[in-house]
Amino acid sequence: MAENSQHPEEQIEVVVDCILVNYRGDPESRGRIVHALLEWAEEHPEEWDELQARCRQRHEVLA
Repeated sequence: MAENSQHPEEQIEVVVDCILVNYRGDPESRGRIVHALLEWAEEHPEEWDELQARCRQRHEVLA
């Protein structure tokens, strides 16, 4: 993930929702988690792609 623009906010939200199922924290905490996730994704693009695919599958199954 070279730039954040490669992963639209919608895709990031699916992954964050997948990780934070039933998370009841404040929006500021969620923002920090999103930021940390983006940094991790930049450092681990292959793992990010795998995580995103798993979360997308889970999201489709639950929908």
